[in-house]
Amino acid sequence: MNKIFFIILILINNLLANFTEETDLKVLKDLDIETSFINEPSFQSILKEYSSNQNITYYNNILKKSSLNAQIVREEIENENLPQSVFFIPMLESSFSNQINGKKNPAGIWQIMPQTATNLKLRNDEFIDERLDLVKSTTAASSYLKRYYKKLDKWYLALLAYNCGEGRVIYGMAKASLDKYLEENPSKSEDSTIRIYKNYLAEYKKNKSGLSDLYEIYNQLGKRNGNLGFSYIVKNNKANDYIPDSSLVYIQKIIAFSMIANRDLFKSIDKKSKYQLEKVKAHKGLQLKSLANIIGMNYNEFRSINKHIKKEALPTDSKLYNIYIPHDKVEIYNQKIMMVKAPVVNEVKKEVKTNVTTKEKQKKEQQTKKVTTKKEPIIYSVKKGDSFLSIAKKYNIDAKKLKADNNKKSNLIKVGEKIEIYK
Repeated sequence: MNKIFFIILILINNLLANFTEETDLKVLKDLDIETSFINEPSFQSILKEYSSNQNITYYNNILKKSSLNAQIVREEIENENLPQSVFFIPMLESSFSNQINGKKNPAGIWQIMPQTATNLKLRNDEFIDERLDLVKSTTAASSYLKRYYKKLDKWYLALLAYNCGEGRVIYGMAKASLDKYLEENPSKSEDSTIRIYKNYLAEYKKNKSGLSDLYEIYNQLGKRNGNLGFSYIVKNNKANDYIPDSSLVYIQKIIAFSMIANRDLFKSIDKKSKYQLEKVKAHKGLQLKSLANIIGMNYNEFRSINKHIKKEALPTDSKLYNIYIPHDKVEIYNQKIMMVKAPVVNEVKKEVKTNVTTKEKQKKEQQTKKVTTKKEPIIYSVKKGDSFLSIAKKYNIDAKKLKADNNKKSNLIKVGEKIEIYK
């Protein structure tokens, strides 16, 4: 009996081992990394470290606390047909925390820089920061990754570019492509094309110009030969500085997280959030407290899912604006939003009208005051030899004021001309 039990146990272990190996290799294939990389010592060390009970517990807690943010990322990855490993970018970038740490710093779960936000057409001003819009920022990050993939043709390179920039990645890959080619073809070192390629690399390193030239090197020597893999970059990086070490570790951590998730060790990864978000339209200028009140939602909780709105009210520079509410609140929102919209919009219009009326009234009062407080002028007829200075002295007033009162820019006056004198 015991013998049969041990045989069954061995068979189960073998099956699980084969399944684990298969799912691990699939992670590498999805990222366009050669399967032999699984045996790379530096990666095995990272996988072992993050597979520890302490680290698994730590990251499980992050996923548990950030279930809404994690759910949105997972849905977007599926919709955009991205590799599942992309899910772990926000884990490393921000621990799925939707925060901003200073005006010029990266923000949101994807840690998008201000300039990158502009490139991705995410609004970022004193009223709105769409890097904190959970849905929009995730869609933008997805499009950014797909843009890199289209250029670099490998997903692990797209993820590297997201972390350290396109220029840094293509420079490293071009340099590695040339080095690998010369290792295999040492006699080609002084070839005219190779000399041109060396100049391209030197020019980019010095002036950061000629990105398309680097792509030419990578495409001709790296992609065409097909033997330049992630393993080569990792093994030779220390000596040649192809890619920042931190970025190579970044990719290996993402791979490790993906493999751990496939082993069902991140129990909180599928945790359903408290609610599903729904995008709805709201009129400009509405107070966020009013919007939270009509759906019976705690104000702080409402703000937490609408962090992209910086002020206490919606902007006034567009007629409608997107906000997020729980899916089960949509019906009540649609029923009651008109009750909030009408008085607020009317109040704004009334306030604007009042302000305009008040300003016009004040202006008229000031004009009337000017007219009523001004004395009747003395009319002086200019005689031969008169000047503004002589007339001013005669009436003991300032010559500049005399010119201004008569709208004169020059000193020219004619005999017989009437000059108004205000004392």
